[in-house]
Amino acid sequence: MPFSGSFEQLCDNIFALSSNIRFVGIISGMGDLVAGGMRAGMQSMEDRENSSKLYLEFVLRSEMRKDQDAEFGKTVYSFSEREKIKFAVFPLLRNHLLMVSMEKKEPNHDGLIKNILNLTSEYDTHTNF
Repeated sequence: MPFSGSFEQLCDNIFALSSNIRFVGIISGMGDLVAGGMRAGMQSMEDRENSSKLYLEFVLRSEMRKDQDAEFGKTVYSFSEREKIKFAVFPLLRNHLLMVSMEKKEPNHDGLIKNILNLTSEYDTHTNF
């Protein structure tokens, strides 16, 4: 994992954006968590096995979206709001994904997403490391 140090710093910087951020993680193209995790003192909504399934689901969705890159351009981020939580997923270099979950009560997820995009600009899919 050649980027794990800088990935950990990225996760810490994203956590600092809002106390409503529950989880920040870097997921490999194989669906493994390689950096980050739950905010200290916060309990995950799912068990460890279901976390792994969730990571893999986001990887598969991201790969499937690439089929439309020629028509629509590359995915900048994807966002979903569920009954209990909000998710934002950002493609990063070398088939990694940044996954962020936040409390449903977060009033400014658009602003958070813009700030996260600024923080991830050096890790985006257009950068060659």
